[in-house]
Amino acid sequence: MTDSIYPCLESIGGQKFPLGRRLATLGSDPDCQVRVEDPTLRPQHAFLVFQMGNWTLRRLEAGVVLKLDGHNVLEEVRLVHGAKILAGKTEFVFLEKEPESVPATGPVDRKGTPLSDLVDGVAGLLRERDPGKVVLDIVVAAARLLECDGVRVLHRGVGEGLWRTLASCPAGAPSSRFSSSALRQAEEAGRSVLLGDQDLTRLPSGESVQLNGIRSILCAPLSLPDGEEGFLYADRLSGHPSFLVTDLVLFESLRSLFSEIAGQIAHRENQRKAIENLQDDASRKAGSASILHESSQMESILHETARVAMSEVPVHVHGETGTGKELLARFVHDSSRRKDAAFVAINCGAIPENLMESELFGHEKGAFTGAGARKEGWIEKANGGTLFLDELGELPLGLQVKLLRVLQQGELVRVGGSEPIRVDFRLVTATNRNLKDEVAAGRFRADLYYRVAVVPITLPPLRERGRDVILLAAHFCRRFSVQYGLAERTLSRAAEKAILAHPWPGNVRELENVVQKAVILGESDRIRPKDLGLDTNEDELPSTPADLDSSTSLYAIRDRAEAEAIRETLAKALGNVSLTARILEVDRKVLIRTMERLSIRPEEFK
Repeated sequence: MTDSIYPCLESIGGQKFPLGRRLATLGSDPDCQVRVEDPTLRPQHAFLVFQMGNWTLRRLEAGVVLKLDGHNVLEEVRLVHGAKILAGKTEFVFLEKEPESVPATGPVDRKGTPLSDLVDGVAGLLRERDPGKVVLDIVVAAARLLECDGVRVLHRGVGEGLWRTLASCPAGAPSSRFSSSALRQAEEAGRSVLLGDQDLTRLPSGESVQLNGIRSILCAPLSLPDGEEGFLYADRLSGHPSFLVTDLVLFESLRSLFSEIAGQIAHRENQRKAIENLQDDASRKAGSASILHESSQMESILHETARVAMSEVPVHVHGETGTGKELLARFVHDSSRRKDAAFVAINCGAIPENLMESELFGHEKGAFTGAGARKEGWIEKANGGTLFLDELGELPLGLQVKLLRVLQQGELVRVGGSEPIRVDFRLVTATNRNLKDEVAAGRFRADLYYRVAVVPITLPPLRERGRDVILLAAHFCRRFSVQYGLAERTLSRAAEKAILAHPWPGNVRELENVVQKAVILGESDRIRPKDLGLDTNEDELPSTPADLDSSTSLYAIRDRAEAEAIRETLAKALGNVSLTARILEVDRKVLIRTMERLSIRPEEFK
């Protein structure tokens, strides 16, 4: 949500320099964030800084040419949207929003107040169907109204372990710039809290507060649907006055607004995921066809995996990053007797080491500072189903011992607890490291290795899977075309040749990202090599059979799988479309359009 290029400086030539971080230098030095080849510019000519809700401009040396709207900049000056900056002989325009918000003719309107900016943002929210497109404008307005150095809207969905930023001001502020202690205090209070100098000095060393020089914090929990979590967070840095009680009152009012915005964004995201889940679930009903392939190597791997899936033995998947290890783990789960129970996936490399034990094993109330309630760990949540531990090699040695105990005895003890809890789950693990080498180096326990790698499976890199790469690229073309409401994009013959010639060091994940960008930014419905960033001389590319058309068979497979899933569910729901949509977790209108495309009549099932 925070990848906007605004605010930015735009040169007269049209080049944009995003001001993502709190401070940006302007000059001719290569290290400057705003670097211009202009002999009249000093290496470090001026700099821009975000503070107390506004961007300001300062010169770095006396005597340099620096003007704002025709006036010499002698001291620090505040920037407003549309302001013109002259540095040396180079002219810029300061843009805080989309460029069309700058009047085409006439003087720039400078009479906006922080409150009017906030009202304009809310009005934009009412006009715009997608709240994600205007949330940044509202965050900027809130930062100005509160006169703070940073504002952030945090969200965590059901089952998610890490926070994600829906919007922040400055837009590119480090993702770690918020205090976990402030979040916990606001959650326990159930309302907005104000932390001043004395409160912050009591926080543990190494907190974001010390690392970022934060002097004062406002933090509030957002009111979101069950299972969703969110916070509104603002701070002021050292050198600026602390927040006052009047700021806290205003912040509490903003909490309701941002609760509604975050709720709408989460609802849209959940709808998008529901559509994808319908497609994925339907594909899984086609068995191994859900893992797109035509290579004999993948066919052999899937055949072996299907045989192993019906047993209860642990499976270890090894392969390069991006080869689809989690997808294969899901295939094991969906092909097993536990397919109707939970599939819990954990990336051991994505959880901070100090939180990993609590996340995996859970904790009791009062087990540590901030543990305000009992929490089930991911292992406990996988009870009866499948636990997938990705990047298992990242698991610290101390936790390897505890995991081994769980596997041997079938029970765990929560952090801060004493009573053992019985658990029954199927374990699937994965890593891009060679665990035998890790064992030899003393970084992984040999006894745990032999326990988890009962059946080792190695996934080949994409470059060794032959024409599977074309199948996958065509699949991603169709998926992203549907997701973004675009006319269906297809691969040109030249694009197929370029895809086959590329080594894909990032494997399937790299291919997916490249195709997504091509679908969104491509200039026509036929994707060319340049759209993929593979603008290779076509004469140098290997030839492909003239009769190749992988998309036809792929689409037919998915259509059959979707039709089967919908018909089965309609039969159970006795033709009730609304109930069918709820069971499949998809929007009713999307289901109706899909049934029309597949010529499925609900009346036949009543």
